[in-house]
Amino acid sequence: MHPELVRRFHEPIRDEAARRYGLSPEQLTELQAFENFVYEAQNDDGESLILRISHSTRRTIDYTLGEVEFVRYLAAARIPIASPILSDSGQFVERIEDREPGSYFVATAFERAPGIVFDDAPPLKERYWKPPLFRDMGRLFARLHNRAQTYAPSSPRLKRQEWHEYDVVDIDRFSPPEEKLVRERTAAIIARLNRLPRTPESYGLIHADLHMHNFCFAEGKITAFDFDNCEYAWFVKDIAVLLFYIARGEAREARDEAVAAFLGPFLEGYRELRRMDREWLAAVPDLLALQRSMNYALFHQYRDPAVLDESTLDRWGRFRRDIEADTPVLQIDFSGA
Repeated sequence: MHPELVRRFHEPIRDEAARRYGLSPEQLTELQAFENFVYEAQNDDGESLILRISHSTRRTIDYTLGEVEFVRYLAAARIPIASPILSDSGQFVERIEDREPGSYFVATAFERAPGIVFDDAPPLKERYWKPPLFRDMGRLFARLHNRAQTYAPSSPRLKRQEWHEYDVVDIDRFSPPEEKLVRERTAAIIARLNRLPRTPESYGLIHADLHMHNFCFAEGKITAFDFDNCEYAWFVKDIAVLLFYIARGEAREARDEAVAAFLGPFLEGYRELRRMDREWLAAVPDLLALQRSMNYALFHQYRDPAVLDESTLDRWGRFRRDIEADTPVLQIDFSGA
């Protein structure tokens, strides 16, 4: 969690957000989250929902409404995602004033996706993490991208950011001055990506963070949630982000094999509903490297090295060394997939 957001947040903000959505503060269960305060609760009808609280320094009212509009557009096509929920006053987004003038908190609620996150149930993952599910995930990504290709915000005020506008892409802001090579390597990646074409078929609004912590699984079906980071980028970037986190969930020496086993069936499912040319898959290595640099910038932005444990510091140092050496995230020929 960003230290500034933690500093500003206090229980009356949480309680007021709960009341706006007809929830009792005592019923809230805090969930693990990185960029927002997130809670689970049941409303008076016994329905589970997710309450998310952010701050205007990260997400303004209009910017959050842009996310809500996009998610509702996807849900209208019956894509399995967690939809936003109206507050008691009939609003999708609630503004709660901060104690500091000119700033505010932003509260939003969503349906609780049915099922469980795989990482919370290893036996479930062991049973279902196999090619049939990989194909289903490919179909889900294709449906998201097909629908997104026809989306346009109802107002310019609701437009989401471009991929390069995400603050952690600007690694100069977060990488220490002495890490010159980290900044140079990341700048080269961004320059190569900026040369990629942007057409309606290849570039649009994507989830941008659709990894295994943002799916729920129940009765053989997957539901996507948490579109908080949705942005304009190449559709293949969504796939690269997923592959990055699948790799991160494995031991370093097992990552190539795990991703290769996943990618084939995933692309089979994706290509049933949407084209994915090998020319676009050739961009995956740079997109993986960008994600690594972004994660490294997030370490600098959100965590104080002085209070980190040794394992986290070691992981942080390895990120830096891999970036500086321009080490591929995965040793896979994606252009042949």
